[in-house]
Amino acid sequence: MIKHLSTRRMFTVAVLPLLLGLTAQVDFNEPFGRPTVVSTEVSLSATWRDLQLQLQSEQRIIAQCRADPQFCTSPVALQFLAIVNAGDQYEGLARLGHINRAVNFAIRSVRASAVQTTWTSPLDALAAGFGDCKQFALLKYAALADAGFLQNDLRLVVVRIKALKNEPHAMIAVRNQAHWSILDSRSSTIVESSQLLDYYEPEFTLDHRGVRQFIPSSSPVVALR
Repeated sequence: MIKHLSTRRMFTVAVLPLLLGLTAQVDFNEPFGRPTVVSTEVSLSATWRDLQLQLQSEQRIIAQCRADPQFCTSPVALQFLAIVNAGDQYEGLARLGHINRAVNFAIRSVRASAVQTTWTSPLDALAAGFGDCKQFALLKYAALADAGFLQNDLRLVVVRIKALKNEPHAMIAVRNQAHWSILDSRSSTIVESSQLLDYYEPEFTLDHRGVRQFIPSSSPVVALR
């Protein structure tokens, strides 16, 4: 499902934060209760930088359509705003749930093995009308940011599905009242991230800081001071 990811497993040792340099300080307050460090995955980092530029460009279009919807020339921007507005009357998990369901129903789900997809921007995904986990995750990331969720509380997470021979999968983690909740295209149910470790092996987070990788639970962690 996820292109631009290395197929080899990341080798992590106790001194991984030191090996990655002083900029790779460990962040312990992450989804799944796993610490992260700055990723060395070059291809994914480059892809994420390009997507962030596209998100910024689309934010301007969306802002113009919000300010003056009658003169909006982008139907998909109006569709995006309708997704964001789906949670307006709610708070907390209820708000997350309505936005999550709105995205899950906004585009048709396809498997990457059936229709080849690459990472695409939220408005491009809405225009196409279909996508796999990558399109759903990025659309939710943009919608939640537009809805006012803080960037420090949003993560686009790449995991591997244990039951599907470690197939890569993308979804969203949102911090709500100190707990990380998972928004997944495979379900409309919102689940606390730590409850999913039997099903998923966390690999990467993508957010405003860039790309970070999870340190496996079997590896001791040395925190930089």
